[in-house]
Amino acid sequence: MERKLIKSLFIVLIAAAFSSCASTSKQSTNKVESHYSINADLDKISAKDTSIINLINSYKHQLDGEMNAIISIAEMDLMTGKPEGLLSNFIADAMFGIGKKYCAENNLEHSIDVVLMNMGGIRTSLSKGEISTGRVYEMLPFKNKLVIVGMKGKDLMNLLHRVAYFGGEGVSGVKMGIKNRKAIDVLVDGKPVDHSKIYHVMSVDYLVNGGGGFTAFEQRETFRHMHKLLRSEIIKYMSERHKKGEKISAKLDGRIYNVE
Repeated sequence: MERKLIKSLFIVLIAAAFSSCASTSKQSTNKVESHYSINADLDKISAKDTSIINLINSYKHQLDGEMNAIISIAEMDLMTGKPEGLLSNFIADAMFGIGKKYCAENNLEHSIDVVLMNMGGIRTSLSKGEISTGRVYEMLPFKNKLVIVGMKGKDLMNLLHRVAYFGGEGVSGVKMGIKNRKAIDVLVDGKPVDHSKIYHVMSVDYLVNGGGGFTAFEQRETFRHMHKLLRSEIIKYMSERHKKGEKISAKLDGRIYNVE
């Protein structure tokens, strides 16, 4: 909330500065030669008006400080990959933990069975060493919101077939093979999928709304918006573990594998 307020003030100040400049421009220049003409009078006036510039810079320093704040430490280089990758596994597992905690805190009658996060939503890797807030923004630049969908096992299978079609995505809570671009030998919580059972899948609104071709979400039985941004929750998840002295790590555990 504080960061949003700072950003809003930063934007208002910039708008005010440009508005002031525009007003001065009308008074100082009667004729504009071209869209890119230089107004020497305006340049002199703006150079003298340092109060707004200093105020904007003070907020910029606050934002820079927040983005450069160290929130965690990576024990290893983390990257995405197919059929699975260290970074996609970490994020999916983090989402699983976030989802289970949310269900418990809200006294829901169910928890999380499966997590799906598309690798296309993860834009950069994480290098070994310190992780700043800004680094997470680079890694997860989209404002994806977390949602929980209840769907029958048969529809979950169609969803996982789509995962297999793409050669793998970030998943947690499920183990599956890929053969001929289809999901086979699927296990959820170590058990075969029951086609009539309702499974609760946690993902992001972009995918649940059909983004990336994941139209299987349309067959959902229930929908719950968590009103939480994935990026913000991952930052919180990392920070909480950092305070406990835990480093960020992951492993390739065969949750998705290719079958010859």
